[in-house]
Formats: sequence, C-alpha cells, structure tokens
Amino acid sequence: MASFEDFGLREPLLATLEDEDIETPTALQEAVIPVLRREGNLVARAGSGSGKTLAYALGVLDRLRPRAPEAVEAAGEDGDDEEEAGETEAPARGTRMLVLVPTAEAAERVALTLVPYAAAVELGVTVAGGSWGTAASLAEVLVGAPADVMDGVRASELKLDELEAVVLDGAAEIRELGGWESVETLMDHIPREAQRVVISGAFPGEVENLVDRRVKRALRYPAEPAIPDAEQPALEGSVAYGLVPEGRKTDTLARLLAERREGGAPPILFCRTDERAAEVAEALTVRGFLVGEADDEDADVAVVTAGTTRAELASDAAVPLGRTISYDVPADERSLVARHGGDPAALVFLEPREMAHLREIARRARLRPVPMGLPEAPAATASELAAFRRELRRALREDDLAAQMLVLEPLFEEFSAVEVAAAAAALLRRRGAAPPEAPHAPAPRAEAAMRTPATDAPTGPAPSAIARLYVGVGSRDGIRPGDLVGAIAGEANIPGSAVGRIEIRDTFSIVEVQADAAEKVIRAVNGTTIKGRSVRVDYDRAGDRTRKPGGPRGAGGGGPRGAGGAGGRRMVRRPPQQRD
Repeated sequence: MASFEDFGLREPLLATLEDEDIETPTALQEAVIPVLRREGNLVARAGSGSGKTLAYALGVLDRLRPRAPEAVEAAGEDGDDEEEAGETEAPARGTRMLVLVPTAEAAERVALTLVPYAAAVELGVTVAGGSWGTAASLAEVLVGAPADVMDGVRASELKLDELEAVVLDGAAEIRELGGWESVETLMDHIPREAQRVVISGAFPGEVENLVDRRVKRALRYPAEPAIPDAEQPALEGSVAYGLVPEGRKTDTLARLLAERREGGAPPILFCRTDERAAEVAEALTVRGFLVGEADDEDADVAVVTAGTTRAELASDAAVPLGRTISYDVPADERSLVARHGGDPAALVFLEPREMAHLREIARRARLRPVPMGLPEAPAATASELAAFRRELRRALREDDLAAQMLVLEPLFEEFSAVEVAAAAAALLRRRGAAPPEAPHAPAPRAEAAMRTPATDAPTGPAPSAIARLYVGVGSRDGIRPGDLVGAIAGEANIPGSAVGRIEIRDTFSIVEVQADAAEKVIRAVNGTTIKGRSVRVDYDRAGDRTRKPGGPRGAGGGGPRGAGGAGGRRMVRRPPQQRD
C-alpha cells in the first residue's frame, strides 16, 4: 500500500499530514495526487467521505510556490502608483487556485480544511463573500460558491487572469442548487492553460457536457468505464448503514451497545485515525462501557483504527469475531472490504451527505447497501402519522440528501436539527392537506377520456391508482420512451402494461406507473444507468406539471403547452398494445 511519502510531496505538507494524524492515502488520493502534481486535469466520481478535498489540496498546493519577493514588491509599487492616482487602494495579486463549491457554508468548511496545508507552503486562503479577514484579492487560494465568486469578478475585486488551477467540487450539487450559469460564466474567464479538476458524486447531462467542452485530456477516476447494470456481476453480499449526524454518533452507538445481548464476542468499532479511536473509547468509557480486545468476551466493544483489517483480527483471535461497525464511513471500496468483508451483520455510520459515496464504493465492492433502523428511531402510531413517518424514513434511507443538507445547513446555526425538522414537517403536512389534485389519486374516467384520444382508449378497466415518478434523464440525454419503458420493466420486473403516460423534457422525464408498483420501480431503477447516464428516480414532488388545476392538459387537451407545444418537452402516450 502506498504512503504519502511515495508521492514526492514537499516536507511541509508531509509534516502537516502527521500533525493531522493522517497516515494512509485513500484509493482516490493514491490515484490522483501524482497526476495533479504534474498539472494534469482530473474528472473524478467521488463524494463526501472519499478524501476528495485532501486529494486536490495536496496535489495542487504541492506545485504552487510562494511568489518571489520581488514580484510582490513590484505589485506593491504598482499599487502605490495607482493609489496616488486615486484608482485603487491595494495591489491586486490575483487568485492562483479557485475552488467552487455548492454553498457559502460548504465554502467555509472546505476553506478551513485547506488552511493548514496552504499555510504549510506559505499560501493564503480566504472565502469569497465570507467574513474572513484576508481580502479575496490578496489570497492565493479562494473558495466560494459560484454566485459569490461571480459577484467579486463583476465588482473587479477578483482577478482570474493569474489562475493556475480551478476545482469544481460537488458539480452535481452546484447544478441542482442553481449555480450552473455562474460556473459557465466563470469558466469563460479562466486562462486556457489553467489546470481543471471536476469532482462530483454524479454526472448528469449538463456536467458531462461541461467536462466534454472545457476539461480536455483529463484523467478519469475511477478508470474503468461504467458497466451497464444489466452486465454488472452479481452482488456478493450486503452492508447495513445508518444515517447519523456527526454530533449524535456516540449517543447512537451507546444505545446500540446497550441493546446488545449478553454473551459472544464484542462488536468491533473501526475509526478513521488513532486519535479518533482514542476519543471514542474515552467517551464510551465515561458512559460505563468496557472497551477491550476483539476476542474479549467480557468487553462491551473493541475500538480499532482503520489501518487494522478484519482478517488480521481474525488471525489473532481465539474465538469468532463480533459484529463490525464503522464509526466513520470507509474512504474506498478496499477499506470497506477490509473492515467488513465476510461479516453479514456489518454496519456503517454515515452522515447524510456521505450517502452517495457509500453507494459508489459498495457497488465497486459488489455489496448492496441496506438501510438499518437505529435505536433512536420512533415507532409509528396513528395511521396518517405512520404513513408520513414511513415516507420520511424512506427518504432518509434511500434518497441522496447531500444537496438538501446544504440548503438547510445555515438553519442549523440558528436552530436545533429537531426544530428545523419539525418546521419542515409542518410545511409538508400543510401542503399535503391542500385541495389541488394529488399525483397518487385515481383519475376519474371522464378526465381520462378527455386526456386520451379515442384510438388510444384502453379496452380494460383503468388502474385503481396512478403514481407519477420523476426520472432524472431527458431529451438532452437522447432518451426515448422505449428506453424508459425497457429500463422500468426490466429492472423492476413488472409488465410494460403497468407503465402509463410518459413526458420527456429537456433534463428529466415524468412517467406514470400503477401506484402499487411505484415503490418497486423506485427501488429497482434509482441509481441505475440509462444510455450511460446515472438515473435518479423518485415521486414527482412538483405535482402534475402538465395540467393546471382548472382543467386537463395533455395530448388531447387544448392549450399552448399541450403535446407538441412549448416548454422544451415531448409528451408521449403509448397505446396499450405497445406497453408489453
């Protein structure tokens, strides 16, 4: 296994890694740091938990040298001349490394991660539009949301003509949160020779399009091409996961240990670093738990570091090992297998923003991620509330919530997570009680007749209920109705007759399916690929986008946005004989 010393990093960076108690590179870091040090471009599929921030921090910062004193002095002299002329107040030194992230809060977090490594090589870090003391024009490393950086450029507070590297960290989330137009504009201001790094947990059409146009001759990570799901090898096992915020991991673990049956080997808890393991062990000891060895039947738990493997523990233990638990999400598939390979009861704690990362490394390790209810989950009561809680649990366990966490993150500074969740639940339930048509309600026969031409009228009875599903691919991805029907019928193992009307729009599609098959379709198709694009599937939360409450619109409905009308979409209705 490689070490950071093998990469040829400068001594100050190696010393900082030692101070931060980081000893072993992740698979991503091992693959991309040498390329970044040589000024190569990079396109990586990676999410939170993979070590992506440290990867581009080390790779890019290692090759950036402090400006020569005479260059800084010359800039100061020029600034003095301009100040005397009344044109400026300070010399503009120019940004050399730009990191674009989805939100201002993410910028603060990433900048704090970069500070010790940038300081080690005598470079300054600041945040665009933030409350940092260093002006954006005076720091070599600038982190910010695209809109904040764009504001600085428009105000002439930022100059990008000296930029040597640009990093797009979380491209899919930036697109989803509305920063894509600013990204495209900023890319027009970046020197052609500047190094380009794009890191994203998913690559929707617009992100791939940007990569094709603006990131030439780039290393792709992972290197292997995406294999269509139909050709992927069979999964060999599963790994359970529980979504736990960082601040609640210790309490959740304590409840889990308290419920453990007496007897047998203690659970084995893997932590990211030695320092992390010591902190967790101390916290558990304070709560009255006995922290011991992996084969000590009297212990409540054994705490080990990520450098230890289950195989090593098994070779030293005189008794079968207990359940393995990851207190921190594994950084890559090899770490996932080393910790949990061969353990059918394995469990991973992860923060919601790390969900996409776990799914990716589990896929590479040929393991199926399975959500697990943790001790603090409340029990359902009345039927209406029980259904609402089931929906929330499903979203918490299965949806990629990284972008939504970024939206809510500023609220957590003012209110507790419980208060924010309660406010969101109040809004959802209030909207759910509103009278406009619900996407899951059965369509009356009269309305169905108005929407459907006579030649397409089904001969059998209408389904009892219809669910509208959002599918995250559209006409820009070259998607046709047959592609969606084939994927849904094949992956979910349902007849084509269970698929109803299909609306293909620019970047997504809306598909109607029988309500009793909706959950099965979401579970089976979500995360698969159609025409090489990773697909997100969920209920259509926006309601019926093609009809206003005043009346039906569709292939048979009048109005400017009917079939073949404006709006950048095609509305497709397949006759019953084509649905098989």
